[in-house]
Order: sequence, then structure tokens, then C-alpha cells
Amino acid sequence: MSTPTDTEPDKPTAENHRARVAGGAGFAFLGRLGALIEAVSVIAFTWVYGAATFGLFAVLWSYVKVSTAISDAAMTTALQRFVPKAQGDDANLVAGYAIKLSFLISTGIALLICLTAPLVSNFINAADADADQLTTVIRLYAWVLPFWTMVEVATAAIRARRTFGPEIRVRIFYEQGLRLVAAMALGLAGYLTYGLFLAHLLSVILAALLALRLVAKHYDINAVFKAPLSGPIAREMRGYGFSVMPANIIKKLFSEFPVMFLNFMLPGAAGAAAGGYYAVARKIASALQAVRMTFEYVMAPLAAEKDGHGDHKALHDMYAFATRLSLCLALPFGAALVLARHDVLATMDPEFQAAAAAIAILCLGRVLEAATGPSSAIIEMLGHRLLPPLNGLAGLAVLLGLGIWLIPLHGVTGAAIAAAAGLNTTALLALIEGQLLFRLWPYDSHMARPLITSLITSGLMLALISPSSLWPAPYGILAAIVGLALAVIILIRFGLTHEDAEALGKLGKLKKKKP
Repeated sequence: MSTPTDTEPDKPTAENHRARVAGGAGFAFLGRLGALIEAVSVIAFTWVYGAATFGLFAVLWSYVKVSTAISDAAMTTALQRFVPKAQGDDANLVAGYAIKLSFLISTGIALLICLTAPLVSNFINAADADADQLTTVIRLYAWVLPFWTMVEVATAAIRARRTFGPEIRVRIFYEQGLRLVAAMALGLAGYLTYGLFLAHLLSVILAALLALRLVAKHYDINAVFKAPLSGPIAREMRGYGFSVMPANIIKKLFSEFPVMFLNFMLPGAAGAAAGGYYAVARKIASALQAVRMTFEYVMAPLAAEKDGHGDHKALHDMYAFATRLSLCLALPFGAALVLARHDVLATMDPEFQAAAAAIAILCLGRVLEAATGPSSAIIEMLGHRLLPPLNGLAGLAVLLGLGIWLIPLHGVTGAAIAAAAGLNTTALLALIEGQLLFRLWPYDSHMARPLITSLITSGLMLALISPSSLWPAPYGILAAIVGLALAVIILIRFGLTHEDAEALGKLGKLKKKKP
């Protein structure tokens, strides 16, 4: 007969749960910081290829990402639900079915795009220098779709194993790194229309191969390749995937629709350039998105696991902890980005200053979204299949309505307002549903001190925005970096509790130990 002392070391505690969230989030955050590397790439691309060609690239990349939400058949979401609950070798069958089905669908879509490229080109605006080669560019770039789908699904299979670090090398050091090097080399060699698109295709092919190599390390690769496309597991995954696919498509549209709509609304080079301006604003603000997405990536499989074990208390503690960190990190991060935006845009052609207001609006929208924590992931894993698409449709309706009204009047700025409003409509609905349906509410007394701390440090950085307009570059960026670093240190040292700080691992050592 065991005593309480015997069982105590094996009993999960709140600190254990928070450490799992924080540990996985640390790795996932590094992966999401690929947005920073991509931001550097954006600056380099605009200098070498110009605003119009970069804008065309941004528009076609947006179409590919939206198409991926169709071609992956929501297998990226299904993996987070089915793998943690799989028994025995079933996890290999789940991963194999997801990879094979999504690759077949994406290859078929790419082939269809190649065949209809002349028709597709009529709906895309480009500068005169690119317009003559637009059909060929579309046929070439269409093949990014199956390989990018492979990257998305294969790395989702790794995350479903609750392993959040390995994809960093694939997404940052290989895919984005090779894209930057190859695009610069091809551009400087004179391939000013095809270079950017060919470089991206090469980098995505390499990333897909490396992602499969990661799958082989975490699954039985032979069983994965032999997984059938029919049977009970396949049927259940397909049914679940198709039911949540509309929500995934809507998520992509939130991010990509403004780029596509700006290109569609404005003719020729103006449409291509406007898409590029918004893409730059979105890319800078997406560094802030990394905070919330980090915790969504981690919470999806953990929510499925804890729900499967009936551990509601642990799930609530993880949810509250993730929301505290999400909001209290997003506040100073957003303030730093707004403070640094003019210096960042100063590295590009002068016309990119049109993105300054959009950056501030999108950053505000992302901070408000971070206040809902990983609520969307909670609803996806635990809620009715119809809830995510209904939430997404409500947000998309707000985005479309405001976009149709504001984009013709205010261009890039109007698109940013529409996107921010739509995103937060969906996020707020998920937050409310979590409370009503599952009695999960992330706000409690533990939120007050870290929130007040972050509001103070963020306010101090925002107070520098007006005087920073008189500073020469790069003093704005330097002030933002120093301010963000100090804000994080102050948050950990004075804002977080000892339990929250200890869950951060080595970073938590900034907190003074209990006397």
C-alpha cells in the first residue's frame, strides 16, 4: 500500500503543468520568430526586386497560403487531436494518412493551376515588367503548394508528439535562410522577375524533405508510408478534418485577404505595390503574433491530452498561465514594434512609409487578440466542430464588410482596420465560448500584478513615440530593443509570481528566490 509520500513525486502539480506550457512555448516561440528573419528578407527583397515585383510575390504567396488551408484538409489540426489519444501503432497510421492525403490534394490543385494559369493571371495585377511573364510565373510558383503543404503537415505531426523544437531548423535555418540567399543571388544575377519565385520553390522543396526526415525520427516511417487511405481511422480523420477545414480557411483569409483584395482593387503596378505595402506592415506585426500563436501551438495537443484524462483543473491552470504570459508579453512587444516602425521602414524605399499607420493598427489588434489567450485552440480541441467555422465566419463578415467600405477610402490603412476588427471578433467569441461551455476562464487574481507591470512599461515606451520622430535612425530601433528587454526583465522580476517565473526555466532565474 502506497503512502502519500510515495506517490507525491509522481503527482503532477500546477508548476509541472506550467513548465510544460512554458517549455514548449519557448521552442515554439523561436519557431515563430522566423517572422523576424522573414522581415529582414522583406527589406532585402524590396531593395533588389522593387516594390511592384515584391508586391506580386506577396500576392501569389498569399494565394498559396490560402490554398494550403484547402489542400491540407485540416490535417494539421486533426493531428493535434488524434495523435495524443492514439493507442499503440495508430499514431503512425494517423500521421501517414494526414501526410499522404494532403500531398495528393495539393498536387492536384497545383496541376489545375498550371492548366488554368492564363485565366488565373487575368485576376492578378502586376507591373508592366512582370505582366508579360505572369502566366509562366504562376505555373512555376504553383508547385510551391504541394511542398509547403508537406512542410505544414509534417511539422504538425512533430508538434502532435508534444515536441516543439525540431521544426525551428526546418522553418528558419533552411527554408527561410535558403530562400533569402537564393533570392539575393538570383536577383543580383539579373533574374528580376523569376528569381524571387524560383528561390522560394527551391527552399520549400528542401524544407519538405527535411520535415519528412524529422517525421522519420518521431514515427515509424515505414508504417507512415504504408498507412492506408481508407479504414476507420482515415474515415474519422477525414470527417473531422473536413468539418474544421472551413475554420482553417477563414483563419488564412484573415491574414491574406487584405493583400489579395488590395491587389484586385487597384490596377497594374499600383495593385501590386499596395499588396506589398500591406505585406510589409503585416510581416512586422506578425512578430507580435508569434506570442499568441506560440501558446496556441502548445495548448492544442496539451488540451486534447488533459481533456482525454479528464483533468479539468490542470487544463484551467495551463490556460490561465498561457493567457497571462501571452498578454503580458504582447503589450511591451507591441509597444516596441510601434516605436521601431519608422526606422524599419526607413531601410526601404520611401513609398513604404505608407505602411506606418497600418503597422500601429495591426500591432494594436494583435495585442487585443493576445488578451484572449489560446482560447481558439481550446475551442478547436474541445468544442463542437461547428464552433470554429461559425466564429471564423463572424470575424470574416466583419473583415469583408469593413474592407469593402474602408479599402477604397483609406487603402492600406483601411485594410489594417478591417483585419484587426475581424481577428478580434473571432478571438472574443472563442473566449466567451470557453467560459460558457467548458467553465474555462483565464482571468483571475494572478493576472493583476503582471498586467499592471506590463501596462506601465509599455506606456513608457509609447511615450517615446512622439520625440522619436526627431531621432535619426537607428535610435528608434535601439530604444525599442532596450525597452523590450527591460520590460521583460521587470515583468519577470516584479510582475510574475515565483511559481510562474519558475516555470520559465533559466529565464525565471531573473526572479529573486523566496526568502
